[in-house]
Amino acid sequence: MRPGRAGEPAKTHSRRQFVGRAGAALATLGVGRAAEARTAPAAGAPAPVRVFDAHLHCPAESGELWQWHTVTRNFDEFVAYLDKTGVERGIINSQRAQEKGTPAEFVAGNREVARFVEKSKGRFVGACVVNPVFIDEALKEVEYCRRQLGFVWVGELCNYMAHYEYSIREFELLVQQVVRLGMVLDVHTENAEIDYIVEKFPQATLVFPHFGDEKEFDHIFKRIDLVAKHPNCYLDTSGYGHDRMGMLEYAVKTIGPDRVLFGSDFSINDPGSVLARIRNSFLSEGQKAKILAGNLEALLARFPA
Repeated sequence: MRPGRAGEPAKTHSRRQFVGRAGAALATLGVGRAAEARTAPAAGAPAPVRVFDAHLHCPAESGELWQWHTVTRNFDEFVAYLDKTGVERGIINSQRAQEKGTPAEFVAGNREVARFVEKSKGRFVGACVVNPVFIDEALKEVEYCRRQLGFVWVGELCNYMAHYEYSIREFELLVQQVVRLGMVLDVHTENAEIDYIVEKFPQATLVFPHFGDEKEFDHIFKRIDLVAKHPNCYLDTSGYGHDRMGMLEYAVKTIGPDRVLFGSDFSINDPGSVLARIRNSFLSEGQKAKILAGNLEALLARFPA
């Protein structure tokens, strides 16, 4: 299920079947740090672990939201909730650009993101969303976002929203543009699609959201194993599967500790639920720190703005 706009009924889609379940455990886990708490630690206290979210959908200036029931109504409230959960930085993309998919809308959405990035003074990294069905406009927009706005991230691209297949020639042209410009491509996929993309585009740096897909029981191990085989691929923790006991540990064991990224899919899901699973995991503190921020920082360092 995917939420509708504010004030409208939720729309049904398999991707949105899992809801983030943040609870009172946040306080005991030390995740709920407000912005003012992000100061230098007291003498002798351990430094707080940084939290950098690879998967954030910011609300549109028009008020369009992806939430099952509206609780954060605008960008300022979006940021305030991230403060509450302890997410200090993030990569943001436009809900507006995703929802409608026309050139006018994806350009307008990307410009909103640029304004949010500028307003936040270094807290957020902007991501460009386009629809390859409109390939000429999409290629032009990706280049503008890279050269004029300094964006190095494309996506999350969701083909089920814009109604195209990743096998179309236009998507191949888009990937070639992303590679040529030195950018990261973030793509929502089901398992058959991820299999195709990793084989077709070994030259691209790819991030795949979600440990599982709509056939989670059958596919969750296969999905992690596939990413593990391709060193150009990363997996973020959002959506399906991260809360299934042992799957985070299996991902780190199989993929390695350097290619798993913290992602929440906020404002659809609660970042606190993902943070709780990472903090409670049977991983070393060093591995947790890599997932929470270090791996994303290292990835972005390979693609300077």
